[in-house]
Amino acid sequence: MNRLHLLNHPWHQLKFLSVSPLAQLVAPEEGFAVASLLARVGVFRSWGPGAGKSDRLPHLRAYLAMPGRGPRSRFSDGTFRVVYGGKTRATCLAEVTFHHGQALQDSGEPAGAARIFEALTLRVGGAFVALRKGHSALLGEDYNRPQAFGARCRSQGEPGLVYPSVRHREGECLALFDGQRALACELEEVVALRWDGERLG
Repeated sequence: MNRLHLLNHPWHQLKFLSVSPLAQLVAPEEGFAVASLLARVGVFRSWGPGAGKSDRLPHLRAYLAMPGRGPRSRFSDGTFRVVYGGKTRATCLAEVTFHHGQALQDSGEPAGAARIFEALTLRVGGAFVALRKGHSALLGEDYNRPQAFGARCRSQGEPGLVYPSVRHREGECLALFDGQRALACELEEVVALRWDGERLG
């Protein structure tokens, strides 16, 4: 398999915060107000550039090492955990708005619902399996083959995968299996997105 060597390379992630009732109190553009509100109720302890680096990395590693089931995703059938990221914030946003928007659509969520995310920057190092040409079967809407592929890579000790984004043209994504390859995890800001009944943005 082809591998991509990364040395302290940054990847972006939008981590969903399950605080929708609180998010209804402010407009999406009032990001600082959202951050202040969430900080007051203890959803996270810090806000701003570089904040949270010291307390997020151990939690990230613990999450990936935790036994038991995780959420089903492209490269996991739910029997192990994966942390996903985008090479750019735009790629991350495209992936997140699609998947969370699909979930809202499927649940019949009325317009006006808000979703709050922590915008994180992950720095990773190591040799990651690189999916380039010839892997279209792993990037379609049927997750059976990519889930089996992800399980096989993880069982063989691969730390993760780098692959083309399905939702953002020319974008790249990271699927991280091994938390020890995460060198830093920093909170950059809080992002509020609102559901208009058809899309999240």
